[in-house]
Amino acid sequence: MSKTLNKKIQISLLLIATMGVMSGITVVSSLPLISQTFSHLPHIEFLSKLMLTIPSIIIALFAPVAGIIVDKFGRLKPLYTGIILFVVGGSSGFYLEHFYAILVGRAVLGIAVALLMTSSTALIGDYLDEMARHRFMSVQGMAVAMGGIVFITAGGLLAQLHWSYPFAIYILPLFFLPLLLTSLYEPEKHTHVESDIEIETKLWPVYLTAFFAMVLFYMLPTQLPYLIIETLHGKPSTIGLVIATAMIFNALTSRQYAKLKARFSYVHIYIITFIFFGTGLFIISQAHSIAQLFYSTAFIGIGFGLILVNTNSWFLAKVPAHKRGKASGVLASSFFLGQFSSPLIMQPIVHLYGIQGLFLIVSGIALTTALILFLKGKIS
Repeated sequence: MSKTLNKKIQISLLLIATMGVMSGITVVSSLPLISQTFSHLPHIEFLSKLMLTIPSIIIALFAPVAGIIVDKFGRLKPLYTGIILFVVGGSSGFYLEHFYAILVGRAVLGIAVALLMTSSTALIGDYLDEMARHRFMSVQGMAVAMGGIVFITAGGLLAQLHWSYPFAIYILPLFFLPLLLTSLYEPEKHTHVESDIEIETKLWPVYLTAFFAMVLFYMLPTQLPYLIIETLHGKPSTIGLVIATAMIFNALTSRQYAKLKARFSYVHIYIITFIFFGTGLFIISQAHSIAQLFYSTAFIGIGFGLILVNTNSWFLAKVPAHKRGKASGVLASSFFLGQFSSPLIMQPIVHLYGIQGLFLIVSGIALTTALILFLKGKIS
């Protein structure tokens, strides 16, 4: 464990991190078009959303197993296996023509991301001490946000040409492999210090927070495209532009995380996160034009810029070295179970109150969460 990493290792870990955001956000702009293309299928509007969420449930189910694999067989072999599966499964929508076959490809993508997230999170914990992790997480958060801007913009532009073209972006990680193979190294094995019961007791609050946050936050990529196209009559590229604008604020905020963490506790940062997120959702709930949506992007971006970085930092501060693989798998499972559950939980609300009614209700939940955390006190 060290306080600094050489540039090649840092860049390698940052590239792996961008694959996480690439896995979902790249095809967001294609969802309404996929719904139109396969309109002959029953319940296609709901099924098209599964394009985004099927990887999430596979990750939720497989990540704990991936974590055990990472602890048993090392960090790098699962990592490289994940990259190959990522390219094959992710790009399937580019060359497959049958809807359900593409869903299978999305499931393979889920297995890939589970391997990538558990191994890369464990590597960050192995390579860096706590203070260095906060600094690296700041840079990583910015890199993920910038990757999100590139992928959502490229996906939106390609979707205007054909709904399948954004899937070709998943081939990109093949070009990462030469750098990864020459820079990353396998860390030493770690010895046991604490009992499993003590470890799980400390980590369950982190897992529950990750699940709850993703249920709320993932309503944006699953619901916002339909609001923009069906209610506000925008274009697929508009979806990318709105989300990319939010990602700019995401990047700027993430880059400041280490400075924020030096002044505030984890719970204080969560309070800030939910206040900004709730405010952004309220603005969306009142929007009557595409232009009005852009007022929400600063608030949404700041919320996104803090939630994942803060949760990952809190997690790595609590988990012992010998359990990083397994625990990283459970954390990934928590995140993506929240993602998968989000449209299932939100759809009945959309049916009763409409999409903007959903945004208003979740805005109230987010702001109430911030108030509860403020009253309850410190998590850590």
